[in-house]
Amino acid sequence: MPEDSLLAGFGNDSDYRDCFIRDVSGGMNLERYLERFYCSRAFLPERLILKALCKPASSADARALAAGETDRFGVWQVVERREARSSSEAVVHSRSEALLESKPTGTASWFAIEAMDVGQSSSSSGAIGQKTRLYFGSWVGSINESGWNALLRPHLWYSRELLAAV
Repeated sequence: MPEDSLLAGFGNDSDYRDCFIRDVSGGMNLERYLERFYCSRAFLPERLILKALCKPASSADARALAAGETDRFGVWQVVERREARSSSEAVVHSRSEALLESKPTGTASWFAIEAMDVGQSSSSSGAIGQKTRLYFGSWVGSINESGWNALLRPHLWYSRELLAAV
């Protein structure tokens, strides 16, 4: 996880964090990434549970979150959203990021995208063209006291499946 990311700076140093990375061909912006993530087949069971709990988590809700038209989705609320900035601006960020917290569950989800030079790719395909690095991470506050430790193994599997579905 990048040290200057929204996820790295969230919560306490002793809190649990993870970060998964996927490189994809072509360009992708944060809006498209969020929409594809929350509208994916892999996330559908979670959206159905949220619907049963009367939490707004439809495809339209996901698109509104992705477009920045709302700061809520299901049980999550946007803590911060940061767009990449060019080197000509005062503060340089190479990634666009969004951090969403679920206070009821004591968790947060982090999404980031970063345009890559072909030479930066971890892929061995040697393909020429634009690539985008997708980051997906989670934060759990007080993991040892919260009971989330028991769910860690399924969480890691699920996180990889969610990122692969984008």
